[in-house]
Amino acid sequence: MRNIFGIAIVTAFFAACSVEDPSLTEFDLQKIRFIKDTSIVIGITPFKSYFIEPESHTHASKQADLFYAMSNGDTMKVSVCEYENSTLAEAFLYNHSIIEKDELLLGNDRKRFFRWGRRIFIFSYQFSISKNSSILDSLLSFVRRFPVADTTTDAAFHSFSLKNSRPDRDFSVQRDYFLGVEAPFNMLVRRYRDSYFSWSCARSARTVSEKDWENYKTKWQNNVYGPDSAALINRLPNGIVVAVYGDLDKERMQIVFKEFKALVK
Repeated sequence: MRNIFGIAIVTAFFAACSVEDPSLTEFDLQKIRFIKDTSIVIGITPFKSYFIEPESHTHASKQADLFYAMSNGDTMKVSVCEYENSTLAEAFLYNHSIIEKDELLLGNDRKRFFRWGRRIFIFSYQFSISKNSSILDSLLSFVRRFPVADTTTDAAFHSFSLKNSRPDRDFSVQRDYFLGVEAPFNMLVRRYRDSYFSWSCARSARTVSEKDWENYKTKWQNNVYGPDSAALINRLPNGIVVAVYGDLDKERMQIVFKEFKALVK
Protein backbone atom coordinates (compact mmCIF):
# COMPACT_ATOMS: atom_id res chain seq x y z
CA MET A 1 0.00 0.00 0.00
CA ARG A 2 1.66 3.22 -1.21
CA ASN A 3 1.44 6.89 -0.25
CA ILE A 4 -1.64 7.29 -2.42
CA PHE A 5 -3.35 5.37 0.34
CA GLY A 6 -2.12 7.64 3.11
CA ILE A 7 -5.73 8.43 3.79
CA ALA A 8 -7.89 8.53 6.86
CA ILE A 9 -9.66 5.27 7.63
CA VAL A 10 -12.77 5.38 9.73
CA THR A 11 -15.54 2.90 10.34
CA ALA A 12 -19.25 3.19 10.36
CA PHE A 13 -21.25 0.44 11.92
CA PHE A 14 -24.71 -0.20 13.12
CA ALA A 15 -26.53 1.03 16.20
CA ALA A 16 -25.12 -1.77 18.37
CA CYS A 17 -22.03 0.39 18.96
CA SER A 18 -24.11 2.12 21.61
CA VAL A 19 -23.99 -1.17 23.53
CA GLU A 20 -20.93 -1.42 25.75
CA ASP A 21 -18.48 -3.71 23.99
CA PRO A 22 -20.96 -5.98 22.19
CA SER A 23 -19.88 -9.39 20.97
CA LEU A 24 -18.23 -9.40 17.56
CA THR A 25 -21.08 -11.53 16.22
CA GLU A 26 -23.48 -8.61 16.80
CA PHE A 27 -21.70 -6.48 14.19
CA ASP A 28 -22.92 -6.16 10.63
CA LEU A 29 -19.59 -6.80 8.92
CA GLN A 30 -20.76 -5.19 5.68
CA LYS A 31 -21.07 -1.85 7.48
CA ILE A 32 -17.45 -1.74 8.66
CA ARG A 33 -16.00 0.45 5.92
CA PHE A 34 -12.84 2.07 4.69
CA ILE A 35 -13.57 5.69 3.80
CA LYS A 36 -11.31 7.63 1.44
CA ASP A 37 -12.54 11.02 2.54
CA THR A 38 -13.78 11.74 6.05
CA SER A 39 -16.06 14.42 4.69
CA ILE A 40 -18.24 11.79 3.03
CA VAL A 41 -20.11 8.88 4.55
CA ILE A 42 -19.98 6.43 1.63
CA GLY A 43 -16.84 4.31 1.83
CA ILE A 44 -15.41 1.02 0.65
CA THR A 45 -17.44 -1.88 1.93
CA PRO A 46 -15.71 -5.25 2.22
CA PHE A 47 -16.04 -7.35 -0.94
CA LYS A 48 -15.95 -10.40 1.28
CA SER A 49 -16.64 -10.76 5.00
CA TYR A 50 -17.54 -13.66 7.23
CA PHE A 51 -17.20 -15.15 10.69
CA ILE A 52 -14.82 -18.10 10.86
CA GLU A 53 -13.64 -20.60 13.42
CA PRO A 54 -10.72 -18.83 15.18
CA GLU A 55 -7.32 -19.95 13.95
CA SER A 56 -5.82 -22.29 16.53
CA HIS A 57 -2.69 -20.22 17.19
CA THR A 58 -4.76 -17.19 18.24
CA HIS A 59 -6.64 -18.96 21.07
CA ALA A 60 -9.43 -16.44 20.37
CA SER A 61 -13.09 -17.01 21.19
CA LYS A 62 -14.42 -15.50 17.95
CA GLN A 63 -12.95 -14.28 14.67
CA ALA A 64 -14.16 -12.36 11.64
CA ASP A 65 -12.27 -11.81 8.37
CA LEU A 66 -12.93 -8.80 6.15
CA PHE A 67 -11.42 -8.10 2.70
CA TYR A 68 -11.17 -4.71 1.01
CA ALA A 69 -10.12 -4.08 -2.62
CA MET A 70 -7.70 -1.15 -2.64
CA SER A 71 -7.27 1.04 -5.72
CA ASN A 72 -3.56 0.20 -6.06
CA GLY A 73 -4.44 -3.43 -6.75
CA ASP A 74 -3.68 -4.50 -3.18
CA THR A 75 -6.13 -6.33 -0.96
CA MET A 76 -6.40 -5.36 2.69
CA LYS A 77 -7.47 -8.26 4.86
CA VAL A 78 -8.54 -7.42 8.41
CA SER A 79 -8.88 -10.28 10.88
CA VAL A 80 -10.68 -9.34 14.08
CA CYS A 81 -9.94 -11.81 16.89
CA GLU A 82 -12.10 -11.46 19.98
CA TYR A 83 -11.14 -12.81 23.43
CA GLU A 84 -13.11 -13.22 26.63
CA ASN A 85 -11.19 -10.36 28.25
CA SER A 86 -8.39 -7.90 27.50
CA THR A 87 -5.85 -9.88 29.52
CA LEU A 88 -6.08 -12.86 27.15
CA ALA A 89 -5.83 -10.54 24.13
CA GLU A 90 -2.68 -8.95 25.52
CA ALA A 91 -1.28 -12.40 26.30
CA PHE A 92 -1.54 -13.33 22.61
CA LEU A 93 0.79 -10.47 21.64
CA TYR A 94 3.17 -11.20 24.49
CA ASN A 95 3.37 -14.94 23.91
CA HIS A 96 4.14 -14.39 20.21
CA SER A 97 6.62 -11.53 20.90
CA ILE A 98 4.56 -9.21 18.69
CA ILE A 99 5.13 -5.46 18.91
CA GLU A 100 2.08 -3.43 17.97
CA LYS A 101 2.35 -1.24 14.84
CA ASP A 102 5.56 -2.94 13.63
CA GLU A 103 5.30 -4.44 10.14
CA LEU A 104 6.07 -8.15 9.98
CA LEU A 105 6.74 -10.17 6.83
CA LEU A 106 5.02 -13.52 7.34
CA GLY A 107 5.01 -15.74 4.26
CA ASN A 108 3.86 -13.67 1.30
CA ASP A 109 1.98 -11.14 3.44
CA ARG A 110 2.97 -8.13 5.45
CA LYS A 111 1.10 -7.84 8.72
CA ARG A 112 0.48 -5.36 11.48
CA PHE A 113 -1.16 -6.12 14.82
CA PHE A 114 -3.16 -3.84 17.10
CA ARG A 115 -4.90 -4.60 20.37
CA TRP A 116 -8.00 -2.66 21.40
CA GLY A 117 -9.68 -3.90 24.56
CA ARG A 118 -10.38 -7.60 24.22
CA ARG A 119 -9.81 -7.67 20.46
CA ILE A 120 -6.73 -8.17 18.30
CA PHE A 121 -6.83 -6.63 14.80
CA ILE A 122 -4.54 -8.22 12.24
CA PHE A 123 -4.02 -6.21 9.03
CA SER A 124 -2.59 -8.22 6.12
CA TYR A 125 -1.50 -6.71 2.79
CA GLN A 126 1.10 -6.98 -0.01
CA PHE A 127 2.70 -3.54 -0.38
CA SER A 128 4.84 -2.22 2.47
CA ILE A 129 3.60 0.66 4.60
CA SER A 130 6.31 3.09 5.68
CA LYS A 131 6.72 3.80 9.38
CA ASN A 132 6.39 7.47 8.46
CA SER A 133 3.12 6.95 6.64
CA SER A 134 0.06 8.57 8.16
CA ILE A 135 -1.84 5.41 7.31
CA LEU A 136 -0.60 3.88 10.58
CA ASP A 137 -2.63 6.44 12.47
CA SER A 138 -5.52 5.67 10.14
CA LEU A 139 -5.35 1.96 10.94
CA LEU A 140 -5.35 2.78 14.63
CA SER A 141 -8.33 5.05 14.11
CA PHE A 142 -10.12 2.18 12.38
CA VAL A 143 -9.47 -0.05 15.39
CA ARG A 144 -10.63 2.48 17.95
CA ARG A 145 -14.02 2.93 16.37
CA PHE A 146 -14.96 -0.35 18.02
CA PRO A 147 -16.42 0.06 21.53
CA VAL A 148 -14.39 -1.15 24.49
CA ALA A 149 -15.83 -2.29 27.80
CA ASP A 150 -14.57 -1.15 31.18
CA THR A 151 -11.55 -3.38 31.86
CA THR A 152 -11.02 -2.46 35.50
CA THR A 153 -11.46 -6.13 36.45
CA ASP A 154 -8.30 -6.90 34.47
CA ALA A 155 -6.47 -3.83 35.74
CA ALA A 156 -6.34 -5.13 39.31
CA PHE A 157 -4.27 -8.10 38.20
CA HIS A 158 -2.05 -5.98 35.97
CA SER A 159 -1.21 -3.49 38.71
CA PHE A 160 -0.67 -6.08 41.42
CA SER A 161 2.34 -5.22 43.62
CA LEU A 162 3.41 -6.67 46.94
CA LYS A 163 5.43 -4.66 49.42
CA ASN A 164 9.17 -4.95 48.76
CA SER A 165 8.61 -6.99 45.60
CA ARG A 166 9.24 -6.34 41.92
CA PRO A 167 6.61 -7.70 39.55
CA ASP A 168 7.64 -8.63 36.02
CA ARG A 169 6.21 -6.21 33.51
CA ASP A 170 4.67 -9.02 31.49
CA PHE A 171 2.66 -12.09 32.36
CA SER A 172 2.12 -15.46 30.74
CA VAL A 173 -0.87 -17.71 30.21
CA GLN A 174 -0.59 -21.38 31.17
CA ARG A 175 -3.01 -23.53 29.19
CA ASP A 176 -3.95 -27.20 29.47
CA TYR A 177 -1.60 -27.86 32.40
CA PHE A 178 -0.97 -26.01 35.66
CA LEU A 179 1.46 -27.07 38.41
CA GLY A 180 2.08 -30.27 36.50
CA VAL A 181 -1.59 -31.29 36.36
CA GLU A 182 -4.01 -31.19 33.44
CA ALA A 183 -6.38 -28.28 34.05
CA PRO A 184 -9.69 -27.46 32.30
CA PHE A 185 -9.04 -23.73 32.79
CA ASN A 186 -6.35 -21.20 31.84
CA MET A 187 -4.15 -19.55 34.48
CA LEU A 188 -2.70 -16.04 34.20
CA VAL A 189 0.75 -16.00 35.79
CA ARG A 190 2.99 -13.13 36.87
CA ARG A 191 6.36 -13.52 38.55
CA TYR A 192 7.66 -11.47 41.49
CA ARG A 193 10.93 -11.13 43.34
CA ASP A 194 12.58 -9.26 46.17
CA SER A 195 16.11 -9.33 47.56
CA TYR A 196 15.83 -12.92 48.79
CA PHE A 197 12.92 -14.72 47.15
CA SER A 198 11.21 -15.22 43.82
CA TRP A 199 7.71 -16.58 43.30
CA SER A 200 4.67 -16.53 41.03
CA CYS A 201 1.09 -15.45 41.59
CA ALA A 202 -1.58 -16.89 39.31
CA ARG A 203 -5.32 -16.57 38.85
CA SER A 204 -7.74 -18.29 36.51
CA ALA A 205 -8.67 -16.36 33.40
CA ARG A 206 -12.35 -16.82 34.24
CA THR A 207 -14.56 -18.35 36.90
CA VAL A 208 -14.14 -22.09 37.39
CA SER A 209 -17.05 -24.41 38.15
CA GLU A 210 -16.97 -26.35 41.39
CA LYS A 211 -16.94 -29.60 39.42
CA ASP A 212 -13.89 -28.57 37.36
CA TRP A 213 -12.16 -27.37 40.52
CA GLU A 214 -12.80 -30.60 42.42
CA ASN A 215 -11.54 -32.68 39.50
CA TYR A 216 -8.39 -30.60 39.26
CA LYS A 217 -7.82 -30.53 43.04
CA THR A 218 -8.09 -34.33 43.27
CA LYS A 219 -5.48 -34.80 40.56
CA TRP A 220 -3.22 -32.16 42.10
CA GLN A 221 -3.37 -33.70 45.56
CA ASN A 222 -2.27 -37.04 44.09
CA ASN A 223 0.52 -35.46 42.06
CA VAL A 224 4.17 -34.88 42.93
CA TYR A 225 3.31 -31.16 42.92
CA GLY A 226 0.62 -31.74 45.51
CA PRO A 227 0.10 -30.29 49.01
CA ASP A 228 3.69 -30.96 50.11
CA SER A 229 5.08 -28.78 47.31
CA ALA A 230 5.94 -25.09 47.64
CA ALA A 231 2.52 -24.00 46.37
CA LEU A 232 -0.81 -22.82 47.72
CA ILE A 233 -3.90 -23.00 45.54
CA ASN A 234 -7.62 -22.58 46.19
CA ARG A 235 -10.92 -21.63 44.60
CA LEU A 236 -12.43 -18.42 45.96
CA PRO A 237 -16.16 -17.98 46.64
CA ASN A 238 -16.41 -15.93 43.44
CA GLY A 239 -15.24 -18.95 41.40
CA ILE A 240 -11.75 -17.65 40.61
CA VAL A 241 -8.87 -20.07 41.24
CA VAL A 242 -5.79 -18.43 42.77
CA ALA A 243 -2.32 -19.82 43.43
CA VAL A 244 1.05 -18.77 44.81
CA TYR A 245 4.15 -20.89 44.34
CA GLY A 246 7.92 -20.63 44.14
CA ASP A 247 10.92 -19.89 46.34
CA LEU A 248 9.12 -18.79 49.51
CA ASP A 249 9.24 -20.00 53.07
CA LYS A 250 5.92 -21.18 54.51
CA GLU A 251 5.28 -18.01 56.51
CA ARG A 252 5.94 -15.73 53.55
CA MET A 253 3.88 -17.99 51.27
CA GLN A 254 0.85 -17.61 53.56
CA ILE A 255 1.27 -13.83 53.68
CA VAL A 256 1.52 -13.51 49.90
CA PHE A 257 -1.40 -15.89 49.38
CA LYS A 258 -3.58 -13.85 51.73
CA GLU A 259 -2.63 -10.60 49.96
CA PHE A 260 -3.29 -12.06 46.55
CA LYS A 261 -6.70 -13.52 47.52
CA ALA A 262 -7.77 -10.12 48.82
CA LEU A 263 -6.69 -8.54 45.52
CA VAL A 264 -8.60 -10.99 43.33
CA LYS A 265 -11.86 -10.93 45.33
